[in-house]
Parts: sequence; structure tokens; C-alpha cells
Amino acid sequence: MGRLLFRAEGNAQIGLGHVMRCLALANMLKDVFSVRFASVQPTTTLKNLIEASGAVVLPLPESDSQSAFINQIEPGDIVVLDGYAFDEAFQRSVRSRARKLVFIDDLVTGHQVADVVINHAGGVSADEYDAEPYTQFYLGPHYTMLRTEFLEPEGFGKPSANGPIFVSLGGADPENRSLAVLQGIQKVDAHLPVNIVLGPFHPNRPAIEAFQDYLPNLTILQNLSARQMVDILQACSLAITASSTISYEVCAINRPLIAVVTADNQTRLARFLLDEKLALSVLFSTYLTSRIPVLGLDEQIRLAVQDFQPTSEIVTHSLRAQRHYFDGQSPERFRALFRNLSA
Repeated sequence: MGRLLFRAEGNAQIGLGHVMRCLALANMLKDVFSVRFASVQPTTTLKNLIEASGAVVLPLPESDSQSAFINQIEPGDIVVLDGYAFDEAFQRSVRSRARKLVFIDDLVTGHQVADVVINHAGGVSADEYDAEPYTQFYLGPHYTMLRTEFLEPEGFGKPSANGPIFVSLGGADPENRSLAVLQGIQKVDAHLPVNIVLGPFHPNRPAIEAFQDYLPNLTILQNLSARQMVDILQACSLAITASSTISYEVCAINRPLIAVVTADNQTRLARFLLDEKLALSVLFSTYLTSRIPVLGLDEQIRLAVQDFQPTSEIVTHSLRAQRHYFDGQSPERFRALFRNLSA
């Protein structure tokens, strides 16, 4: 059995995007590889999340974490890095000790020295990268890193026209944009049923709970398993999510999507969602123009939800585009890739 060594961080400041991508990839490969996962002083929540996937957790010290990580690398390891702090010098040090180096990217910046670069954002080509001649690229949603529960080639059935609205703004949501989304929905109809999933690092659940007075059919959920997330998404008529991995989960389940850009690193993926009609609309947290000084997220949500018609031609086209890009075959593609790397 081959060996995988992952390195990613997740906390209240940066959310869980990097970790969740790595865990999804590890889950696809766990029958072929043993998995270790290194992270700097992981919280109990993060440690439990990683261990639940079957991986061994390697805590790293906050000081000199890069050297500590390099010392954990064994000659036969395929190392997978996912994060913005792993510069070229660090990657070269890792590659000098590892069997192969895989870098999960979403910024398309810097010089790439990894053996393999994976970027599951759409609309990206290898020509955009500055890389070594040996670097191989695996790009776009056909290499999406989602948990296997979200990847069923036979599909998940048609959306319900009368189902609740699903809301999830990511693992952290430090500015509590979830509340602004709920306020926008309430402005459309205070009696709409809404299921909101809060991430483990959400900063202010009491504020969300207090809003049930204004949105009485609001159900608050947290710390769901992948299977529970799939069930909740299957039941929804519309999903409103961050322009991150959660938006790809919606596309894989094949449900109408409104995406919200909550961080700068989501811009490329958001553009792809909009250009390819995977999302019905993409909203920024604050929208600035010369005529409208500030249009708040709550107002953008109000307008987008008011425009939503489940049986419209726009929705039909969007669902068809989602099925084109998310075919459920990612695990097979990744298993073939990593078998080649370990050969």
C-alpha cells in the first residue's frame, strides 16, 4: 500500500476549504493508500474531523512548522500540499524528500515546481501557469475534490419545486454573512422554509437563532455528516452558498444555485460558475457602482430570490450545465492519477 502525507490548515480565520478538499481526496484514495495529515496545532474540532476520515493526525508546532513537517516526510511518501503559505522554496524542500509532490491550487500564481498541480476551478488552462517542464496539470470540475457521497454517476433526481431554501456560507463565515442572507430571504417572504447549515467555526450562532423570531420556518443545522448534507441538499428547491467547495457540492447534487463571493480567492471559481451558467447568479458581499453606492448583500439576496422561478428555462439550462461538468467520475480519475505517481 502506498503512503499519502497531506498538509493543510483549517481554523476560524480561513475556514475549512483546504482541509475539506484534502479529506475528500484522501477518502477517494484510502483503499489504495495509507493517509497521514499534518496541521499546525489542530483544534479538537479539526482533529476529530480528520480522524473521522481514517487519517492519522500529525500535529505541528506553530514555530518552525515547515521544518517540522519536512522532518515527517518519508522517502516513499506522496506529499499533497493545499494552502497559500507553501512557496517555491518550501515546495522544493518537500520535493527533495518525497517520492512525488502534488500541489492543490486555486490562485494560479507563483512558479510551480510540484510534479502535479490540481485545480478544480473551471476555466483554467495549463498555459496560465509558470511551471517546470515536468509538471503535470489536472484542471477543472472533472477533477473536483468532493466527498464520495456527492459523486453518484446515476444522479440525485429532480429538485423539488416546493422544497426549502438551503443556505451555507462556509466553514467559518467570520463576518456572519449568513445573517444577511437570511435577512434577504425574510424580505421576500417571512414564511419561506429555510435550512441553514453553519460551519464548525461559525462566530455567532446566537444571532442566527435569534433570527428565528423573524423567519419562523428556519431550521439551524451544524456539524452534519456528508450523507446528511446530501439528504438536505436533495430536498431543497434552491441553494444559496459561498463560491467555494460547497457550491460544487450543490452542482454535484444538481440543484439551482445562487453563489455568494465571500473571499478574494473565490473570484475565479465564481466567474466560472457564472460564465458556464452553473449558478443562476453570483453575488458579492458588497456591490459598488457609480450610481448605487452600496447595495447590501441582503438586498442582493432579496432580488435574486424574487427572480427565482423553479420551472424557468434559465433553471433548466443551469441544471443541464451542472450535469455536464459533474459526472461523478472524479474518484476513478484520481485513483488512476495516484496509482501512476506511486508506480
